[in-house]
Amino acid sequence: MPEPRSDVEKEDSQGREPQYDVCLLLEGTYPYVSGGVSTWVHNLIRALPEIQFTGVCILPSASEKWEVKYDVPENMRDIHVHYLHDYEIGDRAFSPRRTRRRQIDRIRAFHQAMSTGDYDMFQEIVSLFGRNGKKGLSTYEIIHGKEAWDLVLELYNPDTNRSSFIDYFWTFRSMHLPVFKILNTAVPPARVYHVISTGYAGLMGAMAKTTYHRPLLLTEHGIYTKERRIEIAQADWIYAPANKQNRLLKKPGRFKRLWMHFFESLGKITYQQCDRIVTLYEGNRQLELAEGADPDKTMVIPNGIDIKRFSALKPTDQEKASGETFNVGFVGRVVPIKDVKTFIRACKIVSSRKPDVKFYIMGPTDENPRYYQECLEMMDFLGLASRMVFTGRINVMEYYGMLDVIVLTSVSEAQPLVILEANCAGIPVVASDVGSCRELLEGRTPEDQALGPSGIITRVADPVDTAEGIIKILSDADFRRQLSTAGRKRVETFYQESDLNQRYLGIYRDLMGKGIEGL
Repeated sequence: MPEPRSDVEKEDSQGREPQYDVCLLLEGTYPYVSGGVSTWVHNLIRALPEIQFTGVCILPSASEKWEVKYDVPENMRDIHVHYLHDYEIGDRAFSPRRTRRRQIDRIRAFHQAMSTGDYDMFQEIVSLFGRNGKKGLSTYEIIHGKEAWDLVLELYNPDTNRSSFIDYFWTFRSMHLPVFKILNTAVPPARVYHVISTGYAGLMGAMAKTTYHRPLLLTEHGIYTKERRIEIAQADWIYAPANKQNRLLKKPGRFKRLWMHFFESLGKITYQQCDRIVTLYEGNRQLELAEGADPDKTMVIPNGIDIKRFSALKPTDQEKASGETFNVGFVGRVVPIKDVKTFIRACKIVSSRKPDVKFYIMGPTDENPRYYQECLEMMDFLGLASRMVFTGRINVMEYYGMLDVIVLTSVSEAQPLVILEANCAGIPVVASDVGSCRELLEGRTPEDQALGPSGIITRVADPVDTAEGIIKILSDADFRRQLSTAGRKRVETFYQESDLNQRYLGIYRDLMGKGIEGL
């Protein structure tokens, strides 16, 4: 899909009323990536036909093939794409030296303020960059200009820094080029901006609020900063000295700490600029507060589910005949954060004790080809090839009816939709103790807990504990029925999608009637 259109910019420059009610700012999700957050976004748009949506989807690069994965509703119009790593540094065209010095001095002051936890200068920094036909600080001069070079040297601090300057320079460049591109990007004018994470999308949302003086709403499913910390700690693309690469470190190296601090800063900027901050459960809200979110802006709205869509997938009285094969499913992307390898190891343990089980890994395999290949090799090494299927991207609705257990082994989750779907379909769940998995399976309130468990919670990254949970469920028909009944009742009572949609409709209507001065 195209980059933001020139006629969108023209409408804004003429001061016209925005033609969109809500602009969604989406990083690596809808409509080009399928999965939990994307499905949530799609369902919300579809459920609110009275709201006119547009959106900006932030993707890595146009060099990769991106296909729309959803039948986009008619009230979601003119989706724009921002390719984060496709840089157009431009020609050497410097502004007057005095202006350039003043601009770099303000960036220097912002870096100094951020080091003390002060992000109040963000609006001033946004004003330095050009959008909607306005000229501003160019990417070329902030990367190649002498003043910018002096700033990099100053931030490196050669008097005390013993790490490689070349590595520091390229790390600085890799961090800041996407930021400069975002700050030079036109975003469609809208009455409300709704960002579905912090990070780069959060930065774009903060910029849009500052540019158009319209309210900014944040919904966090997973806590972006926490997930980036996990990924950075495990990353092998971030430079580390050779003598440290082959031994475990008690703390991440300098460059990993720089990346962690970078994403922490994007999160704090987003929290500061937001007018409302919504998350899915109280544990997430506490993490947001720890990262600097204003308690008065935060609220919890749990996910919901369309009960009619899922409840009829598996008959309530369906049971296995003697000798019939059990089907165990893993639903999720084949990526490290989902810890598919723990599931595969657990399957080996289950298969050695229950030979009548088949395993399905259901989800996209193309997001991390290297990790997918490692999973295939592990499957072959453990002798599971004849009993395990990687389905790739499928419609899970076609599989839920045959599954006896659904397993999640993630090392990080928020409020996974797959557990709600499984509960609604009456399928027992085994899930690692992350995010809101425990409250989804054991209950959030005393009334909810009185319904009984709808699955088993296991330790994180523990294939033995995971296997024991699967075996316990498969070995006891009465226990399976109890879990199934509790799950259906839990969703029906506490997690109806219609409740979520009405709450968001109320928030949108409230914010649409306000500018910044009305908040």
